[in-house]
Amino acid sequence: MRIVDAAIPLLAGLSTLVEAQNVDFGKVYSVKPQLNNLCPAINNKDITDSKGKVYTIKCSSDTNVGSFTNKAATNSYADCMTACDTTSGCVAFSYVGGDLGSGSGTCWMKNSAGSAIAAGKNYVAGFLKSSKTSSSSAKTSTSTKKVTSTSVKASTSTSTKKTSSTKVKRATATTCSNPNNILYSYVSNPDTPTQFLVDTTLAGLAAAQWYPPAGYSTSFTSQLAGLFAPNYLGYQQLSSYNTSACAAYCNARSDCNAFNIYIQRTPTFIPDNSCPNPSGAAQITCALYGSYVSSSQATNIGQYRKDFMVVIQGSNGYNLNPAPASISTFQGPNALDAVAYSSNIYLGQKYFSSYDVTQCSSLCNTYTANSKANAQSSKSSTYTPCNYFNVFNLTLNGQPQLMGCYLFSTSNAANYDTYKTATDSSSGTVYNLTNSYGYALYPQDKGLTSVTWTAAPTGKNATCSSLGNAGDSYVDYNGVTYTLGCGYDVQYAADIGNQTTPDFYSCFAICDSGAYPGCSGFAYLGNTCYFKNLAGTSRTPQLNNYNVDMAWLPSYAGFNAYTVPGTVSYTTSTTVWAGPGSTTITTINGLAGTVLVKTSGSVPAATTTTYVTVTADQGTATTIATQTIAPTKGFTGTVSIIYPTAVTTCGNKGAAVGFYSNPVPGYQGTSAYPAFVPEQLKTSTPTATATAVSYIGEYNDASNGATIYGKSQTNNQLSTIALNHVFYVFAGHGTGYYYINIPAADDVALFWIGPNALSGYTRANAQLIQSWSVPTVATLGFYLTANTYTPVRLWFANGGGVGGLRFTMLAPDGAQILQSTANSNSGSMNADVVMFPCDSTNGKAFPAFGKET
Repeated sequence: MRIVDAAIPLLAGLSTLVEAQNVDFGKVYSVKPQLNNLCPAINNKDITDSKGKVYTIKCSSDTNVGSFTNKAATNSYADCMTACDTTSGCVAFSYVGGDLGSGSGTCWMKNSAGSAIAAGKNYVAGFLKSSKTSSSSAKTSTSTKKVTSTSVKASTSTSTKKTSSTKVKRATATTCSNPNNILYSYVSNPDTPTQFLVDTTLAGLAAAQWYPPAGYSTSFTSQLAGLFAPNYLGYQQLSSYNTSACAAYCNARSDCNAFNIYIQRTPTFIPDNSCPNPSGAAQITCALYGSYVSSSQATNIGQYRKDFMVVIQGSNGYNLNPAPASISTFQGPNALDAVAYSSNIYLGQKYFSSYDVTQCSSLCNTYTANSKANAQSSKSSTYTPCNYFNVFNLTLNGQPQLMGCYLFSTSNAANYDTYKTATDSSSGTVYNLTNSYGYALYPQDKGLTSVTWTAAPTGKNATCSSLGNAGDSYVDYNGVTYTLGCGYDVQYAADIGNQTTPDFYSCFAICDSGAYPGCSGFAYLGNTCYFKNLAGTSRTPQLNNYNVDMAWLPSYAGFNAYTVPGTVSYTTSTTVWAGPGSTTITTINGLAGTVLVKTSGSVPAATTTTYVTVTADQGTATTIATQTIAPTKGFTGTVSIIYPTAVTTCGNKGAAVGFYSNPVPGYQGTSAYPAFVPEQLKTSTPTATATAVSYIGEYNDASNGATIYGKSQTNNQLSTIALNHVFYVFAGHGTGYYYINIPAADDVALFWIGPNALSGYTRANAQLIQSWSVPTVATLGFYLTANTYTPVRLWFANGGGVGGLRFTMLAPDGAQILQSTANSNSGSMNADVVMFPCDSTNGKAFPAFGKET
């Protein structure tokens, strides 16, 4: 059989009608559970909830009907009973969360009871005792619903329904006020369930993705439905029909073994009594499963949400491949999107009757040995080695026929994985090429017969600390220059893949090879390389306590990633609330901020429970605690969020400040006051020092003396005062962007955060400069990992006359960490600011003033 690479065909066609196990997001309720009993003690028991409703509970069970909305469970499955009570049309639920029904999770609401089916131990099904399971349940057929009266009135009872004897046509006017966030948002024309099911544009999206993403096999394609399968792990909405993006969500979970991507007709507004049948749009959904899936499980065909009919189109299912064996001296296996081929580096091919990758590695090694022997016998100084091989299945009608093996001279072959079919030149039979994996020789053979070189380091010599220190340049085996970041990490920054390796040094060759296109750095933890595309990111590497080491290419700014400050832009809106007085809530995402002003006023009378959120900084726990307090009167409850704070048992509260006399007064009229160079004062003895200061700010009017941080200063001292502030900020408000804001500096303020704040700071590497001559508000966002300590330094100098400094620091949720009171030597500071961590492994103390480096 002679195989020739061919073009990629597209499969088309539609099949059985089904839907997937997920719904639109609904309002989240936090209700304190009233029950202490858990599975299996409550299995098949009737449980009465806090509303007096009775539910029959089934442990390790799901229901066989789709959901029409979902809500959050804060504490246990018991929250789902309360949530079902307050959700119109809900007669059953499936809780998916912690084992035995304990812990936070998701409540999937059902408007038809159906029946229980077996599921994992993290599932609990509940059925309202008075719910009906007869034909009066919600319809799931595709027929059009006809409503003949506008005077239907639901009784408060769950067992009766009154209707007017006068039948009139339902009014067409609706008031839709609760929009759904649909990322893809294609609309069929006309917008009907029937047209959605036959829409060729949508069908083409699924048909084009018949070939599985890297590391997966195709289970089924182009179904008009999604799955109803056990071990459901949740879903993600996608902005396009992208199987690789869906696979990435599955790859991120160790318990995920399959996924279902499909297109769902979704209401553009959440249907309710005033909006029973809004317009529809196409939502692309990626549903994850812990077990392998098949087309026989595609039995969930959707449901009505009020008068809106949900249907499914373009449903494909994919199963995770069992990874082939690892091979000594080769890095891999690395899943490929298809089979690789490039004529410039291609060496040969062979087909085997069984899928055994050792046959391919032996073929590669034999090729190299023969090539080297021939070069030596002909007295040539070079030979062509086999440095990479690609194994795959040759498949016909879904059945594997042979294992293919392609050999290449360099690992760059991974960048050419584009072939998905092959044609037998003698018979014209078209085969699919699937289950494709690549293996790269490590270290790569340079193909030299007469030149020796130093082998790549291994064992203890291959650790980051053996190669150099953080900030050092290092040239790897392939001649590529990296910067070492021993002891540092950049979390949540554009990870593009990971691979198990025996040591830190092995990560270099993989990043060099192109196996992960765009690789510009990596982190190494627990015998695993986490490859990153760091180019353009503004996150600075952070010291960590988890034995993580990094390295990065010059395309990433590394420790200087924050050299360019950005101005936060704010959008302000006002709303009426039922609470006392007025309050302002500030939130920031990146450099975009939102200010919500809540003013006391008249609001509609509450009919359902609402919650007011209050926050507190207290305690030294490692997690953010949330406590829900149910209302005792009325409908208003409280959600209390308690943030961890820095440990302050070692006399480290607040910030430390060194006082100096500005050596260059009178030069402040020049833009940004370039004459003031703070590093010139590193070894100067301060005129005074202050510790445990509880605010940061300065003001003097040039006519009266002032007390700064408890130190009395004369007018002459104030006219040329320079202040060196140092402290650590504890990321107690979670992982995310923290912000500093310098509204004004008369005459100049300079800011550093990260390693340079401790030592090595200069005016040139300051991450933010604010001055009297450039009065624009200066802001800077910096990304911190929860519960870490990060050093901060702030220099301020007055060049003569009136002087002043204002300084603010905000948490990711807008909470104030530091705040200066304008034109006053006062302000506020929360417990996240300390002079140094009590545990020195979290960060060392700042050098003494006058002895800085």
